[in-house]
Amino acid sequence: MKKFDVSILSVAVLLTGLAVLGVYQAGEAEKDPVLVKAGDTSITQYQLYDEMKTMYGKQMIHELVAQSLISQEAKAQNVTVTKEEMDKEIASMKEQVGSEEAFKNYLQSMGMTEQKLREKLTVLMTRDKLLDKAFPVTDEQIKKYYDENKQQMGSPAPEFEKVRDQIKSVLTDKNRSENYNNWLNEIQQTHKVEWYDPSFDDPAQPVTG
Repeated sequence: MKKFDVSILSVAVLLTGLAVLGVYQAGEAEKDPVLVKAGDTSITQYQLYDEMKTMYGKQMIHELVAQSLISQEAKAQNVTVTKEEMDKEIASMKEQVGSEEAFKNYLQSMGMTEQKLREKLTVLMTRDKLLDKAFPVTDEQIKKYYDENKQQMGSPAPEFEKVRDQIKSVLTDKNRSENYNNWLNEIQQTHKVEWYDPSFDDPAQPVTG
């Protein structure tokens, strides 16, 4: 089981903050509550939002768009993540960090609950299911990989059937990585994404997730 992506979960926490702060607009000072008093200076909620937008805004909005597209495409294709699959993933994560207590401490350090983690993982696992459906690993690919790399797998080389599942896992990750950006850009066109703030739309940077 591959390690979970800490960076994605970190962004997920920031996304929540930006989404909440995004309701505040410039020029609405009377609706801009003070968050901190620093001597004779007030730091307002809009100031915080403005800084977050400048530093993280483009990455965050692309993450939110990606999550929305994945959800819509999964619904269109009737792709879901079952409770059993999610429970298995959570159990694997707990095993990786070492203990139930370490897992709870990790979530606390991220400012997340297990329920929120499950929501974020649902998006990532759904994304992977969609990619695997669009770009399945074939028996021919697996056999070709074995033939080209078996000398590096040990001496003597292991029997094909004994490493077949491992090779499939490697190729699955490779397929996802190589095809993700193009695939997401295609469903972006399918679901007609419109950018109302042109500062967020960057044709050179695909929507990421």
